[in-house]
Amino acid sequence: MVINITAFVLLHLTTILVFVLLLIISRMKKKQEIHFISIGLILSIFTWCLFMLLEVYAFQYFDYKGMCFTNTYFSAVGFVSVYIFLLGLSFSAGTSINRKYYLLFLFPILNVAAIWTNDLHHLFFVKYSLMNNEIIRGPLINFQAAIAYPLILTGIFLLLYFSIKNAGFFSKQSLLIAFATIIPVFVDVSFVFKLFSFSLYYEPISFSIAVGCMMLAILKYDFLNIVPIALQTIVDHISDSYLVVNDNFEIIDFNKTFVSNFGEIVDSKRKMSIWVWIEQIKAISEDNMDYFKNSYDKSSKEFVSSYFEKHIRKGEFDKVFAIEITPVITKNSFKGSIILLRDITEIRKSFELVKQTQAQLIEKEHLISLGQLIGGIAHNLKTPIMSISGGIEGLKDLITEYEESIVDPTVVAEDHLEIANEMRSWVEKMNEYCSYMSDIISTVKGQAVQLTSTTTDCFQLSELLKRIDILMNHELKRFGCKLNIVSLIEKSTIIRGEVNSLVQIIDNLITNSIESYEGEEGEIDLSISRDGPMILITVKDYGPGIPDDVKSRLFKELLTTKAKKGTGLGLYMSYSTIVGKFGGKMWLESEIGKGTSFFISIPVT
Repeated sequence: MVINITAFVLLHLTTILVFVLLLIISRMKKKQEIHFISIGLILSIFTWCLFMLLEVYAFQYFDYKGMCFTNTYFSAVGFVSVYIFLLGLSFSAGTSINRKYYLLFLFPILNVAAIWTNDLHHLFFVKYSLMNNEIIRGPLINFQAAIAYPLILTGIFLLLYFSIKNAGFFSKQSLLIAFATIIPVFVDVSFVFKLFSFSLYYEPISFSIAVGCMMLAILKYDFLNIVPIALQTIVDHISDSYLVVNDNFEIIDFNKTFVSNFGEIVDSKRKMSIWVWIEQIKAISEDNMDYFKNSYDKSSKEFVSSYFEKHIRKGEFDKVFAIEITPVITKNSFKGSIILLRDITEIRKSFELVKQTQAQLIEKEHLISLGQLIGGIAHNLKTPIMSISGGIEGLKDLITEYEESIVDPTVVAEDHLEIANEMRSWVEKMNEYCSYMSDIISTVKGQAVQLTSTTTDCFQLSELLKRIDILMNHELKRFGCKLNIVSLIEKSTIIRGEVNSLVQIIDNLITNSIESYEGEEGEIDLSISRDGPMILITVKDYGPGIPDDVKSRLFKELLTTKAKKGTGLGLYMSYSTIVGKFGGKMWLESEIGKGTSFFISIPVT
C-alpha cells in the first residue's frame, strides 16, 4: 500500500475537524429535524475518514490487508449523498419533510449489503486500490453513482438556491455554500471519471471541507436558524410590507406585500441603498419625509425603535402607512434594521367616519339637551313673567289712582305717600323676579357651551348646586320626582374645572334617574361629601337597577338602555369629560330591584 504523506496528514486534520463539528452540532439545544440530518451527514463523513485512517494504521502496524475497514467507509459513503439531499430539502421546506423521502435510505442500505458480499459476486469492485486510476469498478458502483450524483446535486442546489433567495448571492452564507459545492463535486467527478490520478484520501477530505464550510455558516452566520422557504412563505402572507436593511444600509430583503404596495410607484430592489429608496418615497410623500430619514438615522445610531405615519400619493396610489423602524442589535453592535410599513388607509377612513358619526351623535344629544333646556326655561320663567305682568297691572292701577288724586281736593299728603309706597312695593317684587330671570338666563346661556370647550375655570360648590336646581326643577316636577340635595361640605368649596360641563353631567345622571322610574314618582338623592383630597358626588335612585352585563360596558361603549330614545353618548361623554377635563374618576354601583348609584370623584383645588 503506497501512502501519500500530504493526503495522509490532511486526512488526520480532516478527521479531527469533522469530529469537533460533530460534537458542536450534537450539543446544540432545541435541535430540529435539520440538525439531526446534519448530525447524520457529519457522522457518515467522520466514519468515512476514521476508517480510512484505521485501514492505513492496520496495514502499517499489523500488516492487515483485509477489506473490513474499506467496506466500512464505503458503506458510510453511500449515506452521504442521501443526507446531503435531505439537508437541502429540509432547509428549503423549513418544516418537517415528508417521511416518504426517508425511503431513499434503502439505496445505501442495499449498497452496504452489496459491499460486504462483494467477494462473492464482485459487482461492486472487480479490483480495489487507493489510487483512482487503478480501481476497476463493478456495475453496482456505477449504479450507486447514478443515484448519488442527482441526490448530491439536488441537495446542494436547494441549499444554494434558497440561501441566495433569502440572503442574496453575495451573502456570506451563499458564498460559503457555493465554495462548499465546487470542491467535492470537482474531486468526486475527477475520481469517478479518472480525470486525474490522485489518492482516494482526497475524496473524504473534499467532502469534509464542504461540510466545514456549511458548519461555518451554521456557527458563524446562523445558517441552520434560517428556514428560507417557510420564512418566506410566512412573511409573504403577512399583510404588512417589510424591508430588511443590513449594516451597510442596503436593502437585502422584502416580502410580496411590499412589492405589491410599492413595486409600481418606486424602484425597489435588493442591494439598493435605503437612503436612495427613502428619497424616492420623499418625492411622492404628502408631507416632509426628512423625518423618515432622521428616524432611521437615529434608530441605527441610538439603537431605538421609531414609529410614525406617512401619507404617500402618486397617481391613483393614495395610501397612509404606519412605519415602524426596529434596529437589529447583536452584542451591542448594529447589524441592520427591519422596516415595517402597515397600510392604515382603511383605518384612517374608518376613523374619519367614526368622527363624523360621533359629531352627529353629539349634535343629536345637544338637540335633546336643548329641548330639555327650553322646557326648563318655559317652566322657570312662567312664574316670574306672570308675576311681573301682575305687577305691571298693579302699577297701572296705582298710576290711574294717582292721576285722579291730583285734582281731588280731599286727597291729603298721607294718601300720596301711601300710593308711592304701594308702587315701591310692586317695583321691589318685580326686581326680585327680574333677578331670578337673570339667573335662569345666565345658567341656560352657560349650558349652551359645547362639551368640547377647553375653558378651564374655578367655581364654588354653591354655584354648581344653584344651576342644577334651576335646570332640573321643571323636569323633576313634570315627572313627579323629588330631588334630595345633601351637602356634607362647605358650599364655598372651590372646584377646578368648567362648571357648565359638570352641571350637564350631573343633570344627565339625574335625568337618567328620573327615567329609571318609567313615569312613576320617585326620589333621587344628590349628595356631596369629602373623600380625602377628592370631592365625591353621588346620584342615587331607587329604580329597577342595571344588569351586570350592561354595567361593565356602560362607560366603554355608546350603550343605552333606553332603546331608540337614547344614543348612549351621555354616559360615554360624561365619563370622558370627568377623566379628561377634571382629572377624576366615574363609576357606578347597581343592584337589580334596589336602584343605581353613580359616583363622581374629582380633586379639590
